[in-house]
Amino acid sequence: MNRPSHFSLAARVLAAALTTLFGLAAPLLAAGGFSPGDMVRLTRSETLMLQGKNFVPAPKGQDFSVLQVDNAQGLVYVSYHKDDGSVVAPTLPAEALQPSPADPWLDLLRGVESFRDQRYDDSKRLLARAAEDQQYKALATALAGRITGALAVAQQARSGAPAARQAFTTTFQGLRDTAEQLTKLGFLCLALPLDEGADRLGALVLGLAVPAGQKPAPAALASLAPSKLNRDDLTKRVNVSNVMTARARQSVALHKLVEASKLLNEGLKAEPARPDLKALDAKVEKDIDEADQRYKAADEMRRHFKGTVHALTAIEMGLKVCTDHKKLRDLRQEMSAAFEERTSPPITPEFLATAKVGTPAQVLEEGRNLYTKRCAECHDLELVDSRTVSSWQKAISGMAGRAHVNEAQQARMLDYLTAALVVVDATK
Repeated sequence: MNRPSHFSLAARVLAAALTTLFGLAAPLLAAGGFSPGDMVRLTRSETLMLQGKNFVPAPKGQDFSVLQVDNAQGLVYVSYHKDDGSVVAPTLPAEALQPSPADPWLDLLRGVESFRDQRYDDSKRLLARAAEDQQYKALATALAGRITGALAVAQQARSGAPAARQAFTTTFQGLRDTAEQLTKLGFLCLALPLDEGADRLGALVLGLAVPAGQKPAPAALASLAPSKLNRDDLTKRVNVSNVMTARARQSVALHKLVEASKLLNEGLKAEPARPDLKALDAKVEKDIDEADQRYKAADEMRRHFKGTVHALTAIEMGLKVCTDHKKLRDLRQEMSAAFEERTSPPITPEFLATAKVGTPAQVLEEGRNLYTKRCAECHDLELVDSRTVSSWQKAISGMAGRAHVNEAQQARMLDYLTAALVVVDATK
C-alpha cells in the first residue's frame, strides 16, 4: 500500500526533462535495477532531497513512482506531488529502495498506460501479470487481447497493403469501442490512456511524425475511427483522480488520515468507480474510526483517579494511527504538562535522584536538548516507555542521518533516554 497510482502528464513531462538534463541513456538506468515507471518502496526512513537540500521526510515502507535513475550517483528520482498539485522530482538513494510488491490493479493501470506510451512489451507483461489475479482476470485478459491484436495487425498494416490497412481500421475501431465501454463502466483512468494509445498506434501505422510527449492531431487521423470520448472532460477528471490518488497515498504514508480523507473525496468525485481510490478510502475511514475510539477512551480515562497514564498512552496510540486527528491533538495539548513528564522529563534534582546514573547532569541536559529539538523537527515525541533502551538506540541510529546527529550526539541522547526510562517507570 501507500503507493502513488501512476504518472500524471506533469510527471511524464518531468521525466523527459530529467532525461534531457542528465543525458541518461536507457542502458545506464540500472541503479538498484530500477527503470522509469517502476514502483519502489523505502526499506528505511529517509529524507527526500530536492536540489541538494532536505525536502520532506519519508517513512520506511512508503512507495514511489520512479521518474529517472542516475546510475553514476546511485540516486533515484521519484515523483512527488506538492500540496498545489504540481509534481517535483526529489531523489532517494537507490540502496534504500526495493521493488514494491505486485499490485494487480496497478499492473492493469500501468499496462494500459504503457500501451499509451508505446512501451508495448511492458504493456503485454503488466497486463499478463494483472490477469493472474481473479478479481481483474476478465478485464485484464480482454484488454490484453484487444491491445495484442491491434499491435499484430498494425505491424502488418505498416507494409501498406490495402487488406492489412482495412484489417487495422477494423481493429482500431475495436480499441475505440473498448475505451467507450471502459468509460461506461466508470474506469476513466483506463479509458483515457487506451484511447490515447490508439491515437499513437494509428499515427504509427499512417507514418505520421509525432514528437515525443505530444499527441497526433485529430485531423491527421481522419481516415480512422474518431474517438467516442469527451476527451476534454475526461482528461480533467482523470487528472484530478490521478493527483488526488498520489497525494492521498503520500498523506497515508505519513498517517495524515484526515488530510487523506479529503483528498480521496475529491478523487472519488472525479472518478467514483476507481478501485484503488475506493479501497484506500475504506481503509482510511476505518483507521480514522480507530483514532476516534482512542480519543473517546483517553477522554474518559483522564477523568478517573490515576487514569492519566492510561489516557496518555491512548492519545499516543491514536496519534500514531492518525497524526492529524484534531480532537486527539487538542487533548494532547491540554495534557501537555503530563506529556512532558512522560516524553521528555526535565533534568531536576528529583530526576537525578530517581535515575541513579553516573552521567553528569550537564550531559543529560545536552542529550535532552538534542532529543527534544532534533527529533521533534519531523514528528511528535513518543512516550519514553513506549520503547526499550535497545529499541531507542536503534531508532536514534536510524534517524541520525535525517536529523544530522553525529555519533557523540547520539550517545548523549541515549544516555538521557536511558535515565528518563528509569524515571518514567518509577512514576507509574
